[in-house]
Amino acid sequence: MDIEDFNVRFRKGSRAVFAGEYAVVGDIHLGFEDDINSNGYNIWEKTDEITDRIIKLGTRKLILLGDIRKEYEEIKPKEGGALIKFFSRLADNFDEIVLTKGNHDGGIEKITGRFSNISVKNEFIYNKIGFMHGHAFPSLEMSREVETLCISHIHPSFTFRDSNGVSYKEDCFFMLKVKLPKEKYPDSKLKKAIIVPKFNPYIGSSTEISKRGIMKYAEIEGKMTLDLVVF
Repeated sequence: MDIEDFNVRFRKGSRAVFAGEYAVVGDIHLGFEDDINSNGYNIWEKTDEITDRIIKLGTRKLILLGDIRKEYEEIKPKEGGALIKFFSRLADNFDEIVLTKGNHDGGIEKITGRFSNISVKNEFIYNKIGFMHGHAFPSLEMSREVETLCISHIHPSFTFRDSNGVSYKEDCFFMLKVKLPKEKYPDSKLKKAIIVPKFNPYIGSSTEISKRGIMKYAEIEGKMTLDLVVF
């Protein structure tokens, strides 16, 4: 399986992918700093830094693949302020923003509804690619229209050892073969998926896929580093 099979563009060193006019980014998890600091560390708020990185991607349109929030429960004032700040800056710098809602994003419409150029969807189809967070199954309609999914959710990474035997973990892209069950998806065209790395470099990652949601019917065919080395 080659990266050319996915009909998206990559930039060496970037956590994003690009589809037509859109930059596409994975998990953000705003508010993650509280978890880190509760374990004895001292990390400054990174909302501005992460927002700057998104803006510097240089497109006029943006797809956010979900999990903008870290929390699951109701949005509290502190988190709401961070979300408003985040979306305000994005809305000022992009003509169109599509958020495919993640499993952490409950109630996020209360924030995004303030901005006319931000829409929230469960899934989005563009250029024959299906975009969704990745924690749930695609709709029948999308499975009939696309051969390729672009998702996040997993926070993919791989481990390697250097010549001294020291282990390292690095974020990466996963390339998947997907085969949906015929009894549920009789007309599915879906064949493959790419999982983008978490856009927030400070949160955790996984070297495997959990067999839930769409992942129940997917197998890893290849991995690619942020430097675009396929293995």
